[in-house]
Amino acid sequence: MNLTTLNNPIRGSAQPGSIIVVVGGGKGGIGKSFLSSNLGIFLANMGFNTVIIDCDLGAPNLHTCLGEEPPKVNFHNFLTGKMDNFVDCAVATQFPKLRFISGSNDHQELANISVYDQSRLMGAIYGLEADFTILDLSAGTHTSTLDLFLMAERHIVALTPDPTSIENAYRFMRAAFFRKIKRYERQLQLDAVVAGLMQNAQENEIRVPSDLFNQIIRLEPNKGQELKNIMRRLSFDIVINQTRSTKEVQLGQSIAAVSKKYFGLHTNFLGHLEYDNAVWHALRKRRPLILEFPHSNLYSQILSIARDLASPHLKKAVI
Repeated sequence: MNLTTLNNPIRGSAQPGSIIVVVGGGKGGIGKSFLSSNLGIFLANMGFNTVIIDCDLGAPNLHTCLGEEPPKVNFHNFLTGKMDNFVDCAVATQFPKLRFISGSNDHQELANISVYDQSRLMGAIYGLEADFTILDLSAGTHTSTLDLFLMAERHIVALTPDPTSIENAYRFMRAAFFRKIKRYERQLQLDAVVAGLMQNAQENEIRVPSDLFNQIIRLEPNKGQELKNIMRRLSFDIVINQTRSTKEVQLGQSIAAVSKKYFGLHTNFLGHLEYDNAVWHALRKRRPLILEFPHSNLYSQILSIARDLASPHLKKAVI
């Protein structure tokens, strides 16, 4: 394969923990699994030990995008005690250095995972020994989906140029924003302050989420600044999928700029993927895109996104 090879990753498989990248979004059908699977393949081919986890707790289908059969083991085996070690749920793929952990089509109750099992799952994900762990999330704003989104180091929000997809992406980011605040407001003893401000949002001139920081700092300067610093660890990487024109590509920059102002958090336009029938043909053949159509524009576009994710964690890149 004509992939860029990268030597000497800073993080090695001998080290516990990994760089967690999550792919989420506000609705289904926006290409989350396509993006997750291909990023995993590219990172593995760059030389990184990579694990990709299908976190769609109701209808996992990531194996299809990877060109693999449904695995006989999945993380449900770990949660039910059939497997003692989470890493034993990881199966090899046709790509060296890429392992895959599936959800389960046979256990719909996982869509309503308990707080206890969610905690166990998140702890197990944190403990994986790999260079990169990629989480492919369910659509929507269920609390378990948001918690998995927030545990990552890189937070990719996928969307299409469709107006409803853009609107749902903002809703998803807003839900993640307030879910993170909820985690820390009690710890910082700000829960009563936040609740009071939000109950009278108009009176308190809270027009967008970023205004909330200013009002909290006004009432509780030290604790408010601490909360703001914590929230700055959350950033969004925008990927706009199925673009058909330059104007639709430029939407990505606009969305990133508006989101940065709206949330007061760093928001980056990570890249775009153009509309291509090659995706449909590759899925029909159960073949990853980079194997079936290695000369498509999508190939270079996904490679660009993968390089962006990988570049901070390299000592040296060799082309």
